[in-house]
Amino acid sequence: MQEVSDLRSENADLRQQVRELRCDVGYWKSMHARAVQRHTLTQAELDQSKAEVRQLKAERFGKQSEKKSSKDRSNDLSDPDQPPKPKNRRGQQPGRPAPNRRDYSHLPEREQLIDLPEDAKVCACCGEPLVGLGQSDPCEQIEIETILYRTIDSQ
Repeated sequence: MQEVSDLRSENADLRQQVRELRCDVGYWKSMHARAVQRHTLTQAELDQSKAEVRQLKAERFGKQSEKKSSKDRSNDLSDPDQPPKPKNRRGQQPGRPAPNRRDYSHLPEREQLIDLPEDAKVCACCGEPLVGLGQSDPCEQIEIETILYRTIDSQ
């Protein structure tokens, strides 16, 4: 009979522990729900902040929108009755003298006679020899020669 009394006492203690643990489960469930809610709010704030940073970076470092085309000049003080004069194109302007040619007279000259090989002096179609037209204008060509040399240091 003592054993039954001990078992009943142990059973009562276990039931009391179950009640306490069930209360703890409810407490921890509510704490978890609060944490999830706080996490959701914090995540939404973080996403909003990231979007603002992205927008500010785009405004600061993105393409500049202040560059206007030459046609869209809102601060141009032209007379509305007169048509605007067309803008000059780039490069050589009509009616203006061409720039002077460069002077290479200070460079040393070397005369070179170029003769064609014999097979190039005949017509490719009929094989007859080619006849000069009497227009042998000398031409001028400027070349750059590079001279390589080696320097030896004697010690």
